[in-house]
This record gives sequence, structure tokens and C-alpha cells, in this order.
Amino acid sequence: MAFDSRLPAAYQEEGPVVTRIGTDHLVTFDYAEPSPIMLFFQRWWRRSILMLKVGTVVGAVLAYPVMTVMSHKIDDSDVVLSSNQAWASPEAGVAINKIARELEGTGWAGDRASWHPQARLTAMPAWQKATADALAEHARLLAVMSPVNGEPDADLTAAARLLHGMPGDDMRPRLTSAAEALNRFDTRSARGLATQPDRMELLKAESRLFAGWAETDLADLSAQINAETVEWPASRQDIIAFYGAKARAHVAREMLLASERADPRFSRMPDVQATMTKAKEAWGHAAHMKPLIVSNQPGDGMLMANHLASMGFYLSEAKAATLELADAIDALPAEDVESVAQLDPALGVAAP
Repeated sequence: MAFDSRLPAAYQEEGPVVTRIGTDHLVTFDYAEPSPIMLFFQRWWRRSILMLKVGTVVGAVLAYPVMTVMSHKIDDSDVVLSSNQAWASPEAGVAINKIARELEGTGWAGDRASWHPQARLTAMPAWQKATADALAEHARLLAVMSPVNGEPDADLTAAARLLHGMPGDDMRPRLTSAAEALNRFDTRSARGLATQPDRMELLKAESRLFAGWAETDLADLSAQINAETVEWPASRQDIIAFYGAKARAHVAREMLLASERADPRFSRMPDVQATMTKAKEAWGHAAHMKPLIVSNQPGDGMLMANHLASMGFYLSEAKAATLELADAIDALPAEDVESVAQLDPALGVAAP
């Protein structure tokens, strides 16, 4: 055959040589053992893979709660107005800074989507909403006391309307517009195009407004403290009442500080200065409360405090001190205010 012709002659004659190996020549591995080092690395690898899988599952489960906690940031530090900008209306400067803090800091929690971690918070939305409402009420008061042609100032009225949120509306554009309206009022005031309120009358009206806030918050706190059903450590409504009162206390204190900085005559009025210091300290105690977890447990408990009761105590002191401040201003004779302004030519500009 043609195929056979291509084979070597040795294969055609004798075929391939096959050597049979008996079992006596084979090496048996019946007693061989794996290397201890390889066993160690094998166990280590399997455990590492298992821990990686478990860690991934646990991380996925805990990531959302951790992000929720990390997004809870409340800035209750003092508002420091920049020395590079001269505010004709320090109250407008404080309001603008408060708005900027919330928008550019952690963002407005109420605008978040339902899946966002901040949407699960209770304290921060309560703080932000109460801050905006307090600034709105103060802007409305300032508008009434800064009339133009017998009507409340238009920019301040617009700011007050925008600061009051509407259900379903995003607050960022409203707050941005409110800050712009407040800035327009300050610019007009600096150019003499807006009516500046009488400083003493404004402080007196502010004091009564802040005392009203304290009275309202005291009623809310009392209702939560005396509720028939008390959750542990506190209910959602307890947290809302606490942080709402805290937010209004912070606004009140910052506005009092702004009034004090805007009118240097306070240093020449010992009675007013003393009551002003007392009111600032009382509002500061309420504004700077920082419980790790809000508790509304019985005050005689061994472990948990009653933060709502503590807030109520500070607010009662703040209310009394603020009304005392208003009464001290009322008690000032008009001629005394004028004579104080005449003691220093520099004060004459700031005199009402």
C-alpha cells in the first residue's frame, strides 16, 4: 500500500518496540501528605474569601444607616459677619449667613429624594424648618418697622414670604431668592433708599417677638413632656419640638448680638446692657444644647435625662430675661437716649 511505503522499514518488518513496565517499578504515594504551608495558605484563602463575602453583605446593610448619621450636621456656632463687608442692616447679614450655612453646608434636607439618607432624618429637617420660619417672622417684623410710603418694605416682605416654605416646593430656590431680597434691602439701606427702623424700638419689638417664640415652644415642650404615651428614649414629635425650639433660640440670640453690635449706645446704658447680657446668655444656653440622643424620659431616672425639660427651663429663663430687656428699654426716658448719643460725635450717626 502507498501508506505502508511511507513507514520506516523497521516498522514494516518488526513493528514498534513496546516495553511493558511491571507494578514493581511503580512508586506508590499511599503515605504522601500535602505540605503544611500549602494547607495553611489554602485555609487562609478560603477564610479570606468568606470574610470578603460577609463583609460585603454587612457593609451593604450598614452603609445606608452610617450615611444617614453622617449627614446629620447642625451648625449652631455663632454667626460672624465678615469685616470686609459693612452691613447697613446687621439683621439682614445674620439672616443671609444663616441661609448660606444651611444651603452650602449639608444642604436642605427637605429637598432630598426619598432614597437619600437625609430624607430619613428628623432633627435636621426640624432645625432647618424652624430656622426658616423664625427668619421669616423676623423679616416681617423688620418690614413693618421699615415702611416705605406707609407700606412695609417690599424686599423684606418678599423675603418673609419666600422663607415660609410651601408644601411640595423645593426650598433652595426660595431661600436663594429670599437671600437676594435681604441683600437688596441692605444695599438700599446703605444708599439711604430704605427706611432704617429706630434701633431702640426695633430691639424692643424683637424682644417681645422672641419672648412669644419662647412661650410657644414652652407649650409644645410641655405637651410632649406630659404626653400619656412616652416612647423610649424619645418620639419623633419630641425630637421635632426640641430642635425647633433650639433653632428659634439660636436665631433669637444671633439677632440680639446683631442689635448690640449695630448700636454702640448700649455701653452707655448700664440697665439695658445688663439685661441684654442676661438675655443673650439665656438664649445661648438653649441654642447650644447638644444631646447625643434626645431623651424624654422621667427626670428622676437613673440613666436618661429629660432634654425637653432642660430646654424648657432655659426657655423660661430666656423669656423672662427678654421681657425684662423690653421693659428696660421702655423705662428709658427719651431725653436720656438723646443725651447718650451726644456724648460721642461718633454715636450721633447711630442715634435713632
